[in-house]
Amino acid sequence: MSKKRSFAVLGLGQFGSALAEELARLGCEVMAVDRDADLVDDIRDRVAGAAVADISDPEALKEIFCRPFDVAVIAIGGSLEAAIMATLHLRELSVPEIWTEASTEDRAEALRRVGATRILQPERDMGRRMAKRMANPNLLEYIPLTEGYGVVEMDAPEFTHGKTLSELDLRARHSLAVIAIQSKDKKVLVVPGGDTTITAGDVLTLVGRDSDLNELRES
Repeated sequence: MSKKRSFAVLGLGQFGSALAEELARLGCEVMAVDRDADLVDDIRDRVAGAAVADISDPEALKEIFCRPFDVAVIAIGGSLEAAIMATLHLRELSVPEIWTEASTEDRAEALRRVGATRILQPERDMGRRMAKRMANPNLLEYIPLTEGYGVVEMDAPEFTHGKTLSELDLRARHSLAVIAIQSKDKKVLVVPGGDTTITAGDVLTLVGRDSDLNELRES
């Protein structure tokens, strides 16, 4: 069994606390950090570790990162200066991955330049996901992977009912892969074989280009 990754989430606002709790729920080791003792106390019982600290203080960061973490997440989107300084301090501490929240593209570029390895833009990503769902009524969920590609969860279109995946041949016709099927009784089949038959009420999880996913919906 592969080892779950460890995260230090720095900043426990609405985004940071939700991220820390979900990572912990998924089995990851999470250290949650904020200078607000009340926020730290609120989450303490739901993560592996929690600490009250000012992440703009390099000595405080040294103490937190005296043990290795796979990823540091800087979830303080409101203060660009604080995020930049924290990123620089984490680079000095040789943290392998530094993920930083940014509310605009200008801030994202500034953080990349000082060493952030991944930029998190939750408001932008949520807006895109909501737009996908609003434009596609049968789309239950959309998760962006990279520019132009995503994973979708959608009700099985009517033309797929009663046919096997081999007969549909979605990979050849639409450049899409079905990675899971959930039946009406909520049973989930992961990586279904070509002989799997789609029935009315099934929910398909597909991965591919956004344009191909839209083409499937329209067909």
